[in-house]
Amino acid sequence: MSNEFQFIREVSPGTTGWTVKVVVAEKFSPRIAQKSPTKYKNLILMDSEGSTVQATLYDQNITSFQEELILGKTYLISNTLVKLTSADYRAKSGDVQWTISGRTRVRHIEENNSNILIFTYSFNDLEDLPKYMDSNIDITTRTPALSANQQSAVTDFFLVKAAYCCFGR
Repeated sequence: MSNEFQFIREVSPGTTGWTVKVVVAEKFSPRIAQKSPTKYKNLILMDSEGSTVQATLYDQNITSFQEELILGKTYLISNTLVKLTSADYRAKSGDVQWTISGRTRVRHIEENNSNILIFTYSFNDLEDLPKYMDSNIDITTRTPALSANQQSAVTDFFLVKAAYCCFGR
């Protein structure tokens, strides 16, 4: 196998015979599509230039790749479906999305990623939520736990504007 890899920026719809070396920079929780019962999970992959691409797994592929594509690990990835995506369906910036399926070749390689993988977090106070309510952006908040035990879980929740809610009225 050749040691030549492409960078994320070099892969576009129609590109063939490519392999990109990436780090799994972010993993999102699986979700259900807005207009169908399809389950999907987004990942953000980063190359050594710092370029990122959204990669999406659907339905059974979420389970198939559960033991692979570990956060912070390096992989050689090729043979994904590369397509243009609209802003409505983007987890992050960028106009292409890779769809990872059973045809995708994923190979883990041992590599120290401390030089390119830097996590940054920006937290918002709960009191600041009203200023985001009419926007379509992701925000992260710190909230106190109602109870604590030995287990922990990440939970996604949605805030709904009271005008759209009929509970208690």
